[in-house]
Amino acid sequence: MSEAAQLVRYDAMCRAIAEAHAVDEVKDIRDKALAWEMYSRQAKNTDAECYACEIRLRAERKAGELLRAMEKLKGRPSKASHDVRLSELGISHNQSSKWQKLADVPTPEFEEAVSDRTTRPTTNGIFRATAPPKVVTVSTDALWLWGRLRDFGSETWLAKSPAEVMSTMTPEMKDDVHRLAPRFVAWLKQIGASP
Repeated sequence: MSEAAQLVRYDAMCRAIAEAHAVDEVKDIRDKALAWEMYSRQAKNTDAECYACEIRLRAERKAGELLRAMEKLKGRPSKASHDVRLSELGISHNQSSKWQKLADVPTPEFEEAVSDRTTRPTTNGIFRATAPPKVVTVSTDALWLWGRLRDFGSETWLAKSPAEVMSTMTPEMKDDVHRLAPRFVAWLKQIGASP
């Protein structure tokens, strides 16, 4: 298929998605786009594959919007009746869930993902790209270690000789330092070995 024919097909499918008002209409477009995508992949036509992939993702997003609207109109159906309606449409519960989640992706982020011609966008890729960053809770032990190492690593500490620091220690304190320092050094060496 020529580039011009691909663009005509792409534009027609985009218009059809925008004008669709029923899930089965959008699913039909999605299924045709998926077939076009698979055929293009086999033919090693990356441009056509990208167009088809974009159409498929747009159709899945629109289907997610329509599925959500169906649920709001009919109230919250039971899981069994919801699954029956989905199976009548040829849609699995997992697809419905993913497509509704795709509909939740803000439009600018979705448009950026599907128009990126450097990679073939995927549903999961869009989810990863638009997911909020994971917040890592830092433990009190990690904070304590980090703080002590920063204190110890300051220029004032490193400028002093160990003999000078230990000169005012009691014999019991020196014994503890001599006993604990090698164990602490061995433990710190493990930090250098871990990521």
